Amino acid sequence: MLNIIKGHLHRYTLIIIMILFTFLANDKHSMGDEGNIIPMKYQKAKLDNGLSIILVEHHELPVVAIELLVRAGSVHDPQEKQGLANIVAQLLREGTRSKDSLEISEEIDFIGGTLSADSEYDSTSVTATALVKHFKSILDLLSEVARFPTFKTKDIEFQREKTLTSILREKDNKRAIASRHFSEMLYGIHPYAHPSIGTLEGLKAITRKEIIQFHKNHYLPNNSILTVVGDIEPSNILAVIKKTFGDWKEGNVHKPTLPLMPKIVNYRIRLVDKPDLTQTEICIGHLGIRRNNPDYFSLMLLNYILGRGPTSRLYTEIRVERGLSYGVKSQFDARILRGPFYIRTYSKNETAIETLRLVLDELKKLKAGGITKEELDSAKSYYIGHFPLSLETPAQIASKIIEQEFYGLPEDYLEKYLENIKAVSREDVNRAIEGLIDPENLVIVLVSKAEDILKEAKTLGEVELKGL
Repeated sequence: MLNIIKGHLHRYTLIIIMILFTFLANDKHSMGDEGNIIPMKYQKAKLDNGLSIILVEHHELPVVAIELLVRAGSVHDPQEKQGLANIVAQLLREGTRSKDSLEISEEIDFIGGTLSADSEYDSTSVTATALVKHFKSILDLLSEVARFPTFKTKDIEFQREKTLTSILREKDNKRAIASRHFSEMLYGIHPYAHPSIGTLEGLKAITRKEIIQFHKNHYLPNNSILTVVGDIEPSNILAVIKKTFGDWKEGNVHKPTLPLMPKIVNYRIRLVDKPDLTQTEICIGHLGIRRNNPDYFSLMLLNYILGRGPTSRLYTEIRVERGLSYGVKSQFDARILRGPFYIRTYSKNETAIETLRLVLDELKKLKAGGITKEELDSAKSYYIGHFPLSLETPAQIASKIIEQEFYGLPEDYLEKYLENIKAVSREDVNRAIEGLIDPENLVIVLVSKAEDILKEAKTLGEVELKGL
């Protein structure tokens, strides 16, 4: 009972510190006199086993954030085993060679920390936070769950059923349905075609042996990056890291051979029939960019102008002027390889195709006429004001630093972020539009009651009708 009380006190202390910092923080801690990000004090190192390490000093709080990124995500799932990377990540906290899941949770609670694992398309991250006085304890625990999971059969079956249930629930979520079909059409047999959580067929086929082998093949020091951010002294912290991770054995990194992404020609329209719907979910788009694309900043500003926020072109036309939907957004999901560019919205069945045509018209206008200086200035103001807010806590900084390293971005990327935003010209954005935006060749997914919209949808081109 005493340990439980102590654990709650540690956690409440951490929460109170974070809340107070949120209220007290302002741009001064991260912004220089000229509105640039103040250079961070950080040190890079590499252990003999190949583990890349980044240590960042952030002394505003007595807190430490740790992130271990493994270069293995759902893109590494075999074609018939979709969901393998995700289930491996979800099982890390279920038990290790020396602790079961309850003991792991009790230890985290005792020090008032957090520990979680999450797998995405290109990578898996194990993240942890704690008061800095508990750094060694939380680092040891992170190392334990990442390196020595036991993958017991009962835990595998529990996570399998939990994930299968989540996927089945998506059949009631028209947005999730649209996203799944959009990715399938856009990526074909490429691993980006399936959600990182996996598929029903893939999850059912995964064996314990394959889970163990995936972990053995990919969870390697020479395939990982460790970032520590907080109230630390790098030389002392590095010594602790070497002691904790120095005996982690390197291995041969398994890189998948990936199929080409299909070329989209004309409109590829799919109507997914969900007879109970009175509103139609719309998702349209095409291939976007890699995260290290040199036009990244231009396209980020373009996205704000096109479909992010209450002043965007799409929101103004569809919501404000026409009242056809309460929401519309565009997005560039940049990844290691080309992620999707998409626009999603929804409307009543009787106005769905009208709404879709308006989206297509806006893309054509954008392609033909580009953007205005006033639109660009507004987009810049938004990011200049909001970006520093993403660098307030150690966990936020750790995420940004590891993103910089993972995608091979310049070492001064964060420091020059606002400078790069300010440097984008109208000509830069219009050149990026010309090179990427393609309103004539699109994947279009509609989730609706088919009998209500099929006839009108066919006026746009051939329509593939699918069930759930």
